[in-house]
Amino acid sequence: MNCPQCQTPNQLNSAFCSSCGTQLVSAEAPAAAGGYPPPGQGTPVGYGAPSGYGQASPAGGGYGPAGQYQPASQYPPQGQYPPPSQQAPGGFPQPGGQYQPRPAGSGGPASTFQFDLKRLTRTDQIVGVASLVVLISIFLPWFTASADGFSASGSGTAAHGWLWLVFVLDLAIIAYLVMRAGWEESPLHLPVAHAPLLLAATGLQLLLVVIAFFDMPSSAFGVSIGWAWGAFIGLLAALAAAAPVVVPAVRSYMESRR
Repeated sequence: MNCPQCQTPNQLNSAFCSSCGTQLVSAEAPAAAGGYPPPGQGTPVGYGAPSGYGQASPAGGGYGPAGQYQPASQYPPQGQYPPPSQQAPGGFPQPGGQYQPRPAGSGGPASTFQFDLKRLTRTDQIVGVASLVVLISIFLPWFTASADGFSASGSGTAAHGWLWLVFVLDLAIIAYLVMRAGWEESPLHLPVAHAPLLLAATGLQLLLVVIAFFDMPSSAFGVSIGWAWGAFIGLLAALAAAAPVVVPAVRSYMESRR
C-alpha cells in the first residue's frame, strides 16, 4: 500500500506510514463500514443473505455470500439474493447453495380442511345420508297407543332409552365421513381399515334398530300398541346404510368358501 502523502510503499495492514507517519486507510474499510461482514465472516452458501444484500451495489464493492470480496463491477445485482421475508426459517439451503422457499405444507399438518364430496365413494355417501336419516328417525313417533278412542305416540328414545347408543353411533359415522371428505390425508390414523370399520358400524346400527323395531311395548289395560311411521323410516334407513357394505362383504365371504 502506498502512502497517499509521500507515496512510500507500506505493508497492507500498516496503520501509519513508516516514512511520514500519515494515517493509512485500508481499501476494505468503506465496505466494512457499509454494514457488510468482514472477510471470513460472510453468510454461508445456501442461506439467506443479510438485509444489506440485494440492494444497490456500493461504490467500493462488497462481500459476496461466501465471504469473498467482490469489486463493484462483479457485485451481485439488486434482487439476486432473497429478501428477508423469504429467508430462513421460511426456506432451507439446498444442495449447491441454491436458496429455495419451503414448499407449502412441508413439515406441518397434512393439509387444511376443505370439504369435498368427491373424496367419498358412492358407498360412503349412501352410508352418510342413511345414517343421518336414522339419527333423525329415533326422535320421530315410533309407537302409538290407543284406547277408548284416544291415541298417543312416543318416539324411539322415549320407548327405548338405549336408542341413544344409535344416536352416538350415527354421530361417529357422520363425523368420520366428514373427516374423510375434508382432508386429502386423514390426520387421524385408525387401527382398522376403512371397509371393515364401515361394516362394523353399519352392522351394529342395523342390529340395534331391528331390536328396537320389534321390541314393541306390551299392551295392557285395554291399550293397543302399534308401530308409527318413524319406526319404519328408521328401519329402512338402517337397511339402506348397511346394504352397500354388508352385501359385498357377505358375497365375498361366500365366494371364498367355494
